Amino acid sequence: MTGSRFRESTSHRSGVRFAELLKVQARLALREPYGPLGGIALPAVLLAVFGFIGRQVSGNVGDTGLTIIDLWTPTILVLAFLYIAVSLPNTLVRDREIGWLRRVSTTPLHPAMLLAAQLILDLVLAAAAVLIIILGGALVFGASLHVQILPFVISLLLSIVEIFALGLVLVALMPSQTVASAVSGVVVFVLMFLSGLWVQPAQVGDPLQTIMYYSPSGAAARALLDAVFNGSPSYPALLTMVVYTVMFGFIAIRYFRWE
Repeated sequence: MTGSRFRESTSHRSGVRFAELLKVQARLALREPYGPLGGIALPAVLLAVFGFIGRQVSGNVGDTGLTIIDLWTPTILVLAFLYIAVSLPNTLVRDREIGWLRRVSTTPLHPAMLLAAQLILDLVLAAAAVLIIILGGALVFGASLHVQILPFVISLLLSIVEIFALGLVLVALMPSQTVASAVSGVVVFVLMFLSGLWVQPAQVGDPLQTIMYYSPSGAAARALLDAVFNGSPSYPALLTMVVYTVMFGFIAIRYFRWE
């Protein structure tokens, strides 16, 4: 009985400390809002831009059978995940650089709890981005959704895990916040292009089309496009994301350091 009460008391204290850590990380995120601005505000603006373009340029894009807002909605979703993911290196590399991770390790909370708190906050942002983009695209701009729940959820979760794993790779490998910011900017720019932000894979030929389809962001956009508008999963895209997730996860775990 005594042992059970002790475990319950310890678990309660750990939960309280973790809740306090979540509050601290949330306040820090509001002071340097990389994730909220890039993951929600910018995609919302892009959704509005492509939505208004779609109203001016009616009809399908090429032979895809999809309108402008249909094609670009999954790309904007992936863009939101990218910007949220690159907030990880900006935040955690800074925390490591100033010794915050080391100081946390001297408390009853393991530094891994800091990483968990940051990931929870980023998942909340990702969920908000999904709601805004999907509902905004459908209700405001008339995107023709044909969602099957299971393929959509699988594609969505794999997209988030894959891209967040890439963010953790940057956390693991970048030596300073300055370098992390510069490298993250380049990575985001390249992946934005490969996801189809400026030109969709369906509008270009090989080999560029193949490169776009099998890039981390391109595979995510393709899987979401098929799940949201075609109602069926893109198995090559799902398999591609699984491979990237395993690869990124291995690198992040192998090279991640707290100090």
